[in-house]
Amino acid sequence: LSNAMDVGDPSNFVRVLELYGSDFETIHNIISSYSIDDEETRFTNDDLFARTAYLADPHGAVAYAALKKYQHSHPGAKGIFLETAHPVKFNDDIEMPASLSNLLHRSKHSVQMQPEYEALKDYLLSNQFLR
Repeated sequence: LSNAMDVGDPSNFVRVLELYGSDFETIHNIISSYSIDDEETRFTNDDLFARTAYLADPHGAVAYAALKKYQHSHPGAKGIFLETAHPVKFNDDIEMPASLSNLLHRSKHSVQMQPEYEALKDYLLSNQFLR
């Protein structure tokens, strides 16, 4: 479900090495890793949605499950998990709530605008996208 998290060629690992000057001992002492399979990913996503009404994408469910495992072995630890994709992107892999699945059948359209923050802000505040 989270095939983009390719452990065979982890593109972010180069960034970690750079951040810590390739000091593997320091990296080993501060970074934890966990393995989350597809079954656990689905369970985590279903549980998270049932408890909070938040639907994570599969990558977010993996991150959340790993965070919970970390917190289990480090009581009192706080943490955050971040997502980069919308769950609708994975509509073949996760069960969509009706509020989202109804969106899949709507027509798509695009709006050209200047690539500037103010242009996007003005558009969003105008509510034109709701029409």
